[in-house]
Amino acid sequence: MCLILSDYRMVLFKPTLTGIALLVLGLLVATMIGPYVTVEVQEVHRRSVEPHAEFLVGDVVDRSYNLPPTTNVIGTVLVTEAPSNRTSDVSLLVLDAENYQRWNSGGQASSLYSEEKQGQFNFTFKIDKGGIYHFVFDNRASLYKKYVVLTIAYDEITTKRVPDTRVGYVGWALAIIGGLVLVYGLVRKPSVTWA
Repeated sequence: MCLILSDYRMVLFKPTLTGIALLVLGLLVATMIGPYVTVEVQEVHRRSVEPHAEFLVGDVVDRSYNLPPTTNVIGTVLVTEAPSNRTSDVSLLVLDAENYQRWNSGGQASSLYSEEKQGQFNFTFKIDKGGIYHFVFDNRASLYKKYVVLTIAYDEITTKRVPDTRVGYVGWALAIIGGLVLVYGLVRKPSVTWA
């Protein structure tokens, strides 16, 4: 009889103990351990270099800006003809400092961005190294001066560590499973064996 009683208690005790262990473990993971498990997250912030520049282009205008390394540069250009205010075209070249010196002295230079469009247009290009970049507006092909509105920004990518929310979900799932197993262990009645 003593052997049957101990088996009966063990049958009830195993799921109950497992349920308590899972419940406690789940609560510990969700509340105590979860905030210390972090994950690296990248955030993209748009930084304005030139929010709104308005200028007149006769022959050539050079606007230089200091840009950080490994960023995407984004901007818009609106070109209108000075006397009539109708949309017009202008040539835009973006050069780093070294290629600007070559271009300015009449040599062969490679540009990061080159476009000749009419009206309003957007531009995007990627730079690898930081430094001074020259935005050259060339209007030598036209008899009329051009009125230009320019905006320039770049995407800055920052990396930071934040708590991983998935760990909390795992902890709460363990706690729920542990609670269910605990209830099962407490209300379960073992089958009676007739000897």
